Amino acid sequence: MSESKSVMANPRTTRPGFVPTPAFYDHVARGYDLIASSYDDVEGRNEISETVRRFSIEAALKVFRPGNRILELGCGTGRDAVALAQRGVLVDATDVSPAMIAATRARVLRENLSDLVSVRCQSAATAASEGGPYDGAFSNGAVLNLEPDLESVARGLYRSMAPGSVAVLTAANRLSLFELLFYPIVLKPRKAFRKLGHEVPIPVSREGEGKSYVVPTRFLTPREFVGAFRPGFERAHQRGIQVITPPWNLVDLARLIHPAILGLERIENRVGTAPGLRSLGSIYLVSLIRK
Repeated sequence: MSESKSVMANPRTTRPGFVPTPAFYDHVARGYDLIASSYDDVEGRNEISETVRRFSIEAALKVFRPGNRILELGCGTGRDAVALAQRGVLVDATDVSPAMIAATRARVLRENLSDLVSVRCQSAATAASEGGPYDGAFSNGAVLNLEPDLESVARGLYRSMAPGSVAVLTAANRLSLFELLFYPIVLKPRKAFRKLGHEVPIPVSREGEGKSYVVPTRFLTPREFVGAFRPGFERAHQRGIQVITPPWNLVDLARLIHPAILGLERIENRVGTAPGLRSLGSIYLVSLIRK
């Protein structure tokens, strides 16, 4: 696998299979190139995505210390890299999309953090296998659901991370308690189970050109996800996010019933780490210790 050299393309380009080939990574990169300029505005206005980001950054800052050097997989436009660097963490920020990498580089320059953040354009599997040694790893936004070679990511992180260091990662779940209850009620039962297949075509954005550009995505249960990292890593922490609250794609519904959602969020904040429920969020956050 090599660094992507994507160019802008028709969003209706034929999708490649969910296999770790240059064609697959180029297809993903083109999709995120399309939305890089609007990404902060669209995602920044999505309160649900921002909740996931908050949990991810909080978990990272519990284990990463000033002076630690970490690898970020799927840095997007660099918001998380900058947030961590502002707390003294050295970040190697990587992404498969050249346009996202350009946005990250520009953000880092604006924030005068070039001494703390380095940037390179690579798939997650390639980035994990190169560089280091690292004091940890970080990936927010379910980036690893777009990586066909998750086992290579695990092997790469095992080689590049120091023993006892922690990888703070998010992923999107096959099983969502909210969706299993909600979609049958609104007479869309097939949507409740659409993530159970081997791969699902998902638009790269809810708005603009990204609505019609889909990328093959593999949803994984927490057991499947953590299993890909064994035996080199063990789970130290897990939280379910969007367990009893709407997932990010239903943000318009969440806005309509905002007072009710606030109450559900308070409950979810308390029970999101409970056994059983922590495995039923649309998104889950795990912290994995490198043995």
